[in-house]
Amino acid sequence: MFVELNDANFEAMVAGTASGVLICYKKQCPHCMNMEKVLEKFAAKNADVKLFKLDSEENPKALAAFDSERAPTILVIKSGAVAARKAGLMNPKEMKAFFEAA
Repeated sequence: MFVELNDANFEAMVAGTASGVLICYKKQCPHCMNMEKVLEKFAAKNADVKLFKLDSEENPKALAAFDSERAPTILVIKSGAVAARKAGLMNPKEMKAFFEAA
């Protein structure tokens, strides 16, 4: 369900996205794993939204470009640009409101 981004492809993938959500995560982070489940539920109800994930520890260039300092950080992508950024956990209702407000 998630498309994995990295330092080599993140710019092109984001630029080509009309509507998406990106999670900057760490592999051993339990909060990141929980947030991925929330995003999967969100995407199931929003078929036009693409899901992306970026390993924070393996992609320093992309992490710096997204101005992400902690995991999990959620970025809303609209019209090929980051429209909103939020660190931490959200429940499905909060995620929906965050996406719509972006």
